[in-house]
Amino acid sequence: MPLGDEREHTLREVAALGNIKATLHLAHSGVNINSQNAMNGWSALHWAAHRGHEHVVTALLRSGADPFLKTNKGQTALDLAVKYEPVTKILKLAMGDQAKVSVGPEPALPIVPTYIKNPDLEKTWLMPDEFSENKIENVVRREKAAEALANDSTTKQSTTSAPQHSRIDVHNTVNEKEVLVYLNERSDDNLIGSVFLRNESMDAVIKQIKDELDALPEAFSVSRNNGKVTIPISPKQMSKRLLDIFRGEDDVLVLIPS
Repeated sequence: MPLGDEREHTLREVAALGNIKATLHLAHSGVNINSQNAMNGWSALHWAAHRGHEHVVTALLRSGADPFLKTNKGQTALDLAVKYEPVTKILKLAMGDQAKVSVGPEPALPIVPTYIKNPDLEKTWLMPDEFSENKIENVVRREKAAEALANDSTTKQSTTSAPQHSRIDVHNTVNEKEVLVYLNERSDDNLIGSVFLRNESMDAVIKQIKDELDALPEAFSVSRNNGKVTIPISPKQMSKRLLDIFRGEDDVLVLIPS
């Protein structure tokens, strides 16, 4: 597959997943913003409208996306966005007097790409040039953590006779946990990003999140969501270590603006 085709595919993918930063990056890098899938004729704008990603639709239109472009079934982005009123308003404004729903949406796509059925969560917030690099880093991190845990017992035995300064704090130096960070509530639209965090105090964790992630409110409280309920983390718990609070694989961090 030619490089141009691959980047066009990536543009449609990140637009469908709501990754506005990657969408803008590709749109401003010379990728054909109106490229269409050969099988169904869907463009990045079609996908963003169909998934209700208001900000991505706006970004695509400002970058030159054609709101009148039709799929192989004759659907415009407006047809596909009828369930999302904010998106339809944006598209109607862009289409002017010619704005109308003619074909309408479809309840289920005849062809659903793998990246929609089983989305790569990394692609909801990373930039395109970070995708493969990040996967490699994840493997390295896991291998280091596994090696550290395997050597932990040996390390503890050796520290009995070794000087105090030779002790290795596995929790602080190697063992890390990837934590997804959301704003207000745990939902795809509110996902801010992902941070690999060491097992340090929650105060240190919050500082790292502020250093790494954009679009954070100036002041916020912190909660943990275990996939079922959102549980506030009190100020008294901020001295606890990350893994004292975030123990399950489903645990994520939710920032509540204050």
